[in-house]
Amino acid sequence: MMDKAPRLTAEHRDDLVAYLDGELDESRSGQIDQVLARSEVARHEVEALARTWELLDVLPRVAAPTDFAETTMSTLKVAETRTPITDQPWFEYVRRGRVVAVWAIAILLSAAIGFQITSRWVPNPHEEVLRDLPLLEKLHQYQDVKDVEFLQQLKKINAFAEPVGQGGSP
Repeated sequence: MMDKAPRLTAEHRDDLVAYLDGELDESRSGQIDQVLARSEVARHEVEALARTWELLDVLPRVAAPTDFAETTMSTLKVAETRTPITDQPWFEYVRRGRVVAVWAIAILLSAAIGFQITSRWVPNPHEEVLRDLPLLEKLHQYQDVKDVEFLQQLKKINAFAEPVGQGGSP
């Protein structure tokens, strides 16, 4: 039976660049050497990585602009500097909204106070008519009554009693 060829683990792959540069300690470097000795696939992976690494040396070097460091540092300073909350663009909208809210509350409060004043202290000319409405609705019936004694006789015979099931106020 043939042994399964060992493969590079994720940890080994993370260490491959350091392995190729000779920066790994002996034990880790030895582990990778053992895997490479037994696995052709692992050797191909390392050779591909080594060729890629060599190609990077062939590419032309790009020089950073002379002001790269200064621009980067100024960008970092700007990022670190906190803008005061009053200088934020949305703060002006909040300030304007606060004024509108105060005016809206003042108008609502004035309306509520005005309603309470007029409903309690200013007499309603229709209130008396509304209070006497049940009497006014039956006024034509009451006009047929000649005197109080007639009403007392009707009361004795229970003529004012409401029919059963109709309830209501007199």
